[in-house]
Amino acid sequence: MRPSLLYLAILTPEKKLFEGDVSQVIFSTPEGSVGVMYGHAPVIASVAEGIIEIVTENDRKTAATGQGFCEIAYGRAEFFTDTAEWADEIDAIRAKEALERAEHRINSNMSRMEYVRTQAAMSRAIARLKASETYAARRK
Repeated sequence: MRPSLLYLAILTPEKKLFEGDVSQVIFSTPEGSVGVMYGHAPVIASVAEGIIEIVTENDRKTAATGQGFCEIAYGRAEFFTDTAEWADEIDAIRAKEALERAEHRINSNMSRMEYVRTQAAMSRAIARLKASETYAARRK
């Protein structure tokens, strides 16, 4: 690892989405977006459903992530999320349909648990759509 690069790992229970050196990583927290570069102060943070942008020396990649946490310390950033997928692998039509189903369900009578699950489904769908749109805009 070069001194100015940050080691980044993004892990889910099913796979390792990314592992390597990056210039910067930008991710969603419950409080908003956070950017991290080499030399960042040690911190453990919540990761919210949203997009994560990975900036390397030659590229910029976008992924949609689920909830989780990250640990940043001593030139390393490790993300542990329940889901993560590259923006270019997202089926935008399927994500839009999932959002529409969740929006329809949210307007019906349901238990508190069903409401929380539906809110989570909506957040995942929105994150996937945002990642897909960011990727499509960058390709133009």
